[in-house]
Amino acid sequence: MAVSEHSPVRVRIAPSPTGFAHLGTASTALYNLLFARAYRGTFVLRVDDTDQERNRPEYELVIYDGLRWLGLDWDEGPDKGGPHAPYRQSERLDLYKAEAARLLAEGKAYRCFCTPEELDAERKQAQAEKRAYRYSRRCLTNPPQGRTVFTVRFKIPGGEVKFTDMIRGEMRFDADLMGDFIIVKSDGYPTYQFASPVDDAVMKITHVIRGEEHLSNTPYHLLLVDALGYERPVAYAHMPLILAADGAKLSKRKHPESNLMLYREQGYLPEAVLNYLALLGWNPGTSQEIFSFDELVRTFSFERVQHAGARFDWEKLNWINGEYIRALSDEDLAERLKPYLPMLDEATIRRAVPALKTRLPKLAAAKDLLEYLWSDPAPPALDADGKGRVRLALAALRDAAWEPAPIHDTLMREVERSGLGPNKVFMPIRLAVTGKKISPPIDYTLALLPKEVAMARMTRAAED
Repeated sequence: MAVSEHSPVRVRIAPSPTGFAHLGTASTALYNLLFARAYRGTFVLRVDDTDQERNRPEYELVIYDGLRWLGLDWDEGPDKGGPHAPYRQSERLDLYKAEAARLLAEGKAYRCFCTPEELDAERKQAQAEKRAYRYSRRCLTNPPQGRTVFTVRFKIPGGEVKFTDMIRGEMRFDADLMGDFIIVKSDGYPTYQFASPVDDAVMKITHVIRGEEHLSNTPYHLLLVDALGYERPVAYAHMPLILAADGAKLSKRKHPESNLMLYREQGYLPEAVLNYLALLGWNPGTSQEIFSFDELVRTFSFERVQHAGARFDWEKLNWINGEYIRALSDEDLAERLKPYLPMLDEATIRRAVPALKTRLPKLAAAKDLLEYLWSDPAPPALDADGKGRVRLALAALRDAAWEPAPIHDTLMREVERSGLGPNKVFMPIRLAVTGKKISPPIDYTLALLPKEVAMARMTRAAED
């Protein structure tokens, strides 16, 4: 593992407040935090808010909310301050302007007056000639006269760029194949390619841990860092992309599962989501799949991170979440269920917990399982055999104590007498009481209702 003996570990995430909190942001934050905690380092939150058209202050709050829900708290950030404030890029414009001016003065950057139409024509010409596009450097050698609107381009010095990636090993890029890129837009705001490496350098970030989509950006960033005379980060780590079930990159516009807050709304436990995210692209090399955060800190290493994209798997997430739900105490589960069951009083929720524990993949599923408690279902269309089994159950339950255990014992005697098996005996009863084929175990399904209500529904269903 590339860790300097002299510089304390400092890592960061730099999300853009342009929409809801993305699952990929949470994943990147988790890996950064695991690394920071393992080496007693510092985890920084920096907000990349230089996109003036799309940034919104409320989206920054959404990012805070999502990360804090997962317990991914940061040591320095816009809301906390720190020794390298400010932590919003929009508040660091003077720094970028000064550094751009320095590059211009040293001949390492130049003004580009080309219009978007002219640049588009260059790209189309390269496409027609079947060659990779690189800016022609027209404004370096023969800039057009009389124009006042310009961008600032970094002048690629050429040569080879090498760096260590903690997942992929030594990486090499030929800078002679790279075109001069824009570092300051015509509105005076820095591009990501400029602001990010400058901030990483002045904030003393030692390890840049980010998504794989930024791997190709790294040589550009390093050329800038070298040109400005900054110290390079100790190492980089480019995590595999999170892919949707269809194999495409997880997109805010196309894939609802990219929205981090969807998981809170659906009743996934934050500790389960963290556990799942850790396994999405990394494996511990053992059969263990359930990890506490402290266990992840001790176990995680970049050597076992896969190179290929990690496909999102709802089934795996539901399994992990179910394991966490079953590990909760009844009191804790009842408390967590309250927001999802506002129609029920606390006592009813507590009575339902033992039955729900075995059947919940997520907390929101409790609403569907218990809907029959506040909503009277339509009588089911049972055949003659089904109605006969409900009548037998009615007779057997008439004198039974209305608690799960005696109800269970009573109905199991009916199962033994019928020789049909539990499912065939219980299904018409379940349909009569809930209107659904799936509910809590039949003893709890009945016991959670007042006896007179359950018996009335069964009587109604058994009528010819």
